Amino acid sequence: MRIAIALRAILAIIALAFALPAAAHFTPNSEIQLDFGRTRAVAELIVPLSEISYALGRDLKSADQTEAYLRQHLRVVAPDGRPWQIAFRNTIITQESGGRDVHARVDLTPPAGAPLRVFDLNYTGVIDRVPNHFVVVLARNDFDAGRLSDRPRMIGGLQAGAQTLRVDRGPGSAWRGFVSAVGLGMHHIAEGHDHLLFLFALLLPAPLLVAAGRWAGFGGLRYTAHRLLLVVSAFTLGHSLTLIGGAYLGWQLPSRPVEVLIAVSILASALHAWRPLFAGREAIIAGGFGLIHGMAFATLIGRFGLDPWQKAQSILGFNLGIELVQVMVVAAVMPALILLARMPAYPKIRNIAAGFAGFAALAWIVERVAGKDNIVGRAIDAGLGQAPWLVAAATIAAATITLVGRSRSSASRRS
Repeated sequence: MRIAIALRAILAIIALAFALPAAAHFTPNSEIQLDFGRTRAVAELIVPLSEISYALGRDLKSADQTEAYLRQHLRVVAPDGRPWQIAFRNTIITQESGGRDVHARVDLTPPAGAPLRVFDLNYTGVIDRVPNHFVVVLARNDFDAGRLSDRPRMIGGLQAGAQTLRVDRGPGSAWRGFVSAVGLGMHHIAEGHDHLLFLFALLLPAPLLVAAGRWAGFGGLRYTAHRLLLVVSAFTLGHSLTLIGGAYLGWQLPSRPVEVLIAVSILASALHAWRPLFAGREAIIAGGFGLIHGMAFATLIGRFGLDPWQKAQSILGFNLGIELVQVMVVAAVMPALILLARMPAYPKIRNIAAGFAGFAALAWIVERVAGKDNIVGRAIDAGLGQAPWLVAAATIAAATITLVGRSRSSASRRS
């Protein structure tokens, strides 16, 4: 009997909810994303505009109005009770697929002598009027904690009845941030198949001389090492300049044109590997395209350090990570190239590799211009994920062929 009564009550509640939709309010969440620097923190408030209007019972239409509202509802306090300085830097209203959102960037500065990494965050926007609204608090970047990531991590939440959150990031150190930046650079370039394919295509003709407008025979170890050093150094210089410009001077380009230009750089280097288009000027081309590749890196690294010294450490560490992977790539690829460059079959091998790089570049150009990935691009990315095994197999095969050839030559001389 009691079960039947309970079931009737549940059904009645469900029926009431559907019968009175205006009385129910299903709300999207707000977010507070935090970046931690050396002397201040930065908060980005993301609040659905419809939620502010619902809480107030009237529409707010301008960024100035929404900023004034948020000012009244945000407070940060040191553990000893002293208030932090709060400075709104930029407030905009954006049109998202789910509606209009308010984005406010706020500088948070502790009072003299107060810790930066421990504070009480008090925020009452919307949740003071809408009981089922929830504010997600996330840590985005924290250099001294070794956290540099595109993926914010939830550290707490705010809602009606719980409008204050103690934020405690624990101890931090510049060394942890530097090591994290190195790891991020290594991870970014290792997974950046387009960056590595550009470098690989430039390396394909590095051991070769040029004769009559075509690639000729092997130029020797010293010649190869010199060309390698110039190409890799120029590429490093190029992307380092745009990294610095992006971090300190605000250099930015829309991501899609940058990604398209990176694919174009691969196509150019693939054509050069097939026929010498800029023989003797590879370093200039590598440096020029390095500027473009660096723009893609700059959008990632520019926001990691809030203070100049942290930015410098981030750039240095990120660059070091990139260079470590580049050195490993060169060390892995060059033995096979040097061995293969001495063989009669190398022109065919080089043309096949250049053709693959050119095909991948064209597929990426189409994909990036359209703004949608496709099955060809996904297949190329999956194939390039197996590149280390292919390089190892090529090195072993080239070494085996070389040793067999030398053995036969020695045997023929003895006979």
